Amino acid sequence: MIKPEQCERLTRKARKTLEEEYGLGAVADLVLDAGRWGIRLDVSTTDEYRRTGNSRVGGHPDLPDDLDWPLTKDGVPMTFLAQLNMVDLSPYTPNDGRGTLPERGMLYFFIGSVDAAYPIEHRVIYEPSTYNLVKREPDGATALGGEPTIAHSVTVLPNLELPTYAYIDAAALDEQGKASEAVSNPEGAPGGRWLDRYLEFESDWNHPSPLNWGGMFGYPDGQHPDAEHRALSYIELGEAHTGSEQECVKKLTAHYDGDEERTWEELSDTLLLLKIDTNDAIGFQWLDCGELQFFIRGADLEAEQFDHTCCSIYSS
Repeated sequence: MIKPEQCERLTRKARKTLEEEYGLGAVADLVLDAGRWGIRLDVSTTDEYRRTGNSRVGGHPDLPDDLDWPLTKDGVPMTFLAQLNMVDLSPYTPNDGRGTLPERGMLYFFIGSVDAAYPIEHRVIYEPSTYNLVKREPDGATALGGEPTIAHSVTVLPNLELPTYAYIDAAALDEQGKASEAVSNPEGAPGGRWLDRYLEFESDWNHPSPLNWGGMFGYPDGQHPDAEHRALSYIELGEAHTGSEQECVKKLTAHYDGDEERTWEELSDTLLLLKIDTNDAIGFQWLDCGELQFFIRGADLEAEQFDHTCCSIYSS
């Protein structure tokens, strides 16, 4: 798990950045209280496949001999995205109850074709052992087509991820900011634009480097705070979210025998297992510079049931 001293260091850094660089000290508590502890994934060097079993993004995976390459429903080899060694990730597992990864093993991510359709065909595979793995290549062109992606080794870091545009409480941000301005400058009108300043901060904080290609257990990008609704609707009901959060809650509540409290608990416990950004160095392009998102229920994650996941894409 993330060490307490790492949490304290990142929290202090975030508060200092909010206050000194963006003039957001008045809303720092509101922002930090909404933070989610997670895992940041960066590229390091190009992976030359000198060893097997390391965390890798792009290129080709290291698979057990008895594991068949995942295929789409049409029999086309899926495209490999990443393999994450749990030994690399376990020191940074969130300690706020939002995700518990296995201590050992490998997590693989594969995908079918990518378009605006929802959900996206994919496979998330967990292998408990990282012994006797062999570098494998697909038998022919994969579902994504295009140029092959470039393999990179992965650097894993702890991360305090703060709310994205869809998830920040803009009304509370504005109200608290204006109240602070009124107290500090009672003769002048509140200046406003708190949301604009916050979004500048969020972009720099959550995406601090071009080396960053993804993350786990944080906030998804989007226009509306309904990514968890879409994911849970597909995982539990087997159907696409219609766009109405109210209708989604109604259907889920019926699925849970009328227990609306459980519906909200399940939505709260629907986790962003992995997000993958558009990244030119690797060769990932998700529509118009979008973000690929994998979700899992907390109960399924704890039970290591990685076949119960949802994959979607956000693109502006």
